[in-house]
Amino acid sequence: MAERIADTLVLAFTAGVSLHDWKSAGLLDREWALYERLRPLYGQIILVTYGADDAMHAGELGPGVHVISNERKLTRAEFTATIPERVAGLCGGSRTVVVKTNQLASGVVAVRIAERLRGEPGRRVALVARGGYLWSRFVAREQGADSTAALDAGVTERELCKAADLVVGTTSEMIEDLAWRYGLDDAGTRLVPNYVLTDAPFRESTERQSGLILYAGQLTVRKRVDLLIEAIANLPENLREQVTFRVIGSGPEEGRLKALAAAKGIRAEFLPRLGHRELLEQMSRCAIYAQASSLEGHPKTVLEAMATGASVVVAESPGLGSVVQNGVTGLRVTGEADAFTHAIGALLSDDDWRGILGSAASRIVRETLGLDVIIDQEIAAHRVALQRAGAGRHQPVASVRWEPELITAPAELAAGTWLRSLDAYLARLSPEQRREFLGRFKPAA
Repeated sequence: MAERIADTLVLAFTAGVSLHDWKSAGLLDREWALYERLRPLYGQIILVTYGADDAMHAGELGPGVHVISNERKLTRAEFTATIPERVAGLCGGSRTVVVKTNQLASGVVAVRIAERLRGEPGRRVALVARGGYLWSRFVAREQGADSTAALDAGVTERELCKAADLVVGTTSEMIEDLAWRYGLDDAGTRLVPNYVLTDAPFRESTERQSGLILYAGQLTVRKRVDLLIEAIANLPENLREQVTFRVIGSGPEEGRLKALAAAKGIRAEFLPRLGHRELLEQMSRCAIYAQASSLEGHPKTVLEAMATGASVVVAESPGLGSVVQNGVTGLRVTGEADAFTHAIGALLSDDDWRGILGSAASRIVRETLGLDVIIDQEIAAHRVALQRAGAGRHQPVASVRWEPELITAPAELAAGTWLRSLDAYLARLSPEQRREFLGRFKPAA
């Protein structure tokens, strides 16, 4: 057995996400597969989640796994305030601890946990800022670059990356962007891509449903599923009549997409989100897996479809284009309906070509992104983070953002702006935190 990494691993879930969410979505087996491999290398694993009933799932995850969840059903702010002390209580005898984020959006909690644990003399604590995608960029794309949500995401992301001993991303582009934004050095970053489970079924094209085109994921504007509907509607009649477009997922665009498919007269099936194994089975049966998103991180669904041997057609967009070798493991096209129509039509007309692309995609993805490969990279990242954790003293990096225009603004406007900001900040604190914070202010002379 490999040498133990540390006494404790603390995994901070994305804010609001629970084990129950993972299980009900059929993702628990897939997401836990990595940590099942890590479990023998730690004395214990502590999961920080946001469900009310998550503790009941701890027994399903094996010995040495503890769950800190919101069983008292506190407000998000109140629950978050209790987390660092609860984690510290479970780490009493731990001299080495790795704190890791599941996504960059877990940053606030992870930084506070690490700060609390670092307060114990003689304890080495490593903070790993891991993200599957560049969170602030996604928020800016979906809610506007000047939105409050995007500004908040940027502040949280910066604080996490500055506090971390190691920043881990799933693509080189993501790591380069984070390094540029937050002044990270190369030694403080590491690439650990998303993995695929190699027990996923592989089927040759001859075993697939010849006219089935599949998409799985959220039904949001960014995913551009409407572009795929337009593309299928534009196919020559003899091909269009053979096609069933199966959409698996849910989201705010669902009603509009159903209406568009009906208006375009294509055969479309909309299914709710499926469990992971059921989804892999669907992927192993489709003729083509298509995705037209305008922005992705390191897209798991595309990689999983490739691993099953599906021939894929994706948009030449950030995150998507980089995972497909055009003409080798799939087809990349411009983000236009006509381009997708041409590519889909060509593949539907050539069974051998679909088989060649699918076989190559499955072989390459399994060899380079199988869990057996990625687990070694994950373990190495944890060890490097612990080595770096002993290099120096960590200082809190929380900061307050304010607009330079406030310097020249009228006093009434500036004061009102600061008061609104403080009110919003105080509203997020627990009553105990609020009293302590306000008690630090001295009365004006």
